[in-house]
Amino acid sequence: MAFVDTATVSLEAGHGGAGAVSFRKEKFAPKGGPDGGDGGRGGSIILSADLSCQTLMDMRLKRKYQAPNGQPGRPRKQYGSNGSDLILPVPCGTLIYQAGTQELMADLVTPGQQCVVVRGGKGGRGNTHFSTAKHKTPRYAQPGLPGESETIALELKLLADIGLVGLPNAGKSTLLKVLTGSKAKVAAYPFSTLRPNLAVLEHHGKGRIIADIPGLVEGADSGVGLGNAFLRHVSRTHMLIHLVSVAYQTPESCVKNYTIIINELKKSGVLDHLGRRAMVTVLSQIDVLESEALDSFTEAFTQAGIAIRPISAITQQGLSELKHVVWESLE
Repeated sequence: MAFVDTATVSLEAGHGGAGAVSFRKEKFAPKGGPDGGDGGRGGSIILSADLSCQTLMDMRLKRKYQAPNGQPGRPRKQYGSNGSDLILPVPCGTLIYQAGTQELMADLVTPGQQCVVVRGGKGGRGNTHFSTAKHKTPRYAQPGLPGESETIALELKLLADIGLVGLPNAGKSTLLKVLTGSKAKVAAYPFSTLRPNLAVLEHHGKGRIIADIPGLVEGADSGVGLGNAFLRHVSRTHMLIHLVSVAYQTPESCVKNYTIIINELKKSGVLDHLGRRAMVTVLSQIDVLESEALDSFTEAFTQAGIAIRPISAITQQGLSELKHVVWESLE
């Protein structure tokens, strides 16, 4: 299934039902007074955060939604039935904007959290309401009011405690798989991760959601590679693990690759919140190096003033220490 994290949809609430024009027709009152009932309320459209919903694919495929209208009023002062509300499930972490103004209407974070985006029209009043001393047989009833309509833009930002970032092929999916036992796609070519992978990192009976964020390359904030579409998912994380691979690299190129990702995160605004968010930089795939060669890599980062943690997902070297640092930072 493709990962879809933006969508634009048009919503129209149901119209209110018309009030009824009716008169009592009883055996001993052939010319009875008005008894037309009120029309029912039109259905509203509600967006609801749902854990079982993972992407905005349904919203992308169907771009227009309309709630049922209210039913007209009936004789004997009977109300018309209300139109059923239309509840649309969206993933937790969905932001709702007015498409025209880009004004934020709601941020649905908690499962079950809802937002009434458009409200159904009010039902019209029946002719019972319009009887007066001078005009006892009104032949008028109100029409129902139209429902609200709105075009909205939806944006999904994943809710993850930890985000894995790095250049393509830095070993993010492999690290996710080893840390959590997930079945993230692993391949030795760029962009093997074409959608964010989510998994749970467990520690002493507790769990934290960790996300493998793909597509960060130089110029990602301008749409290069898989583009800035995936940068938005980093913004909600409480911690970032930045992977810098040593495979087929020199110490100098590794430092350069580190700088590329940091610059993209800065340009996208992600690092504006570093005061409240931890970031750990790891030197990944060190199993391809001899111990003497690893020293030259760590020295290059030390000279650049960058603290790093060497790890190997294959040999699991450094993983226990990494887990400890992650949990300590999140406590």
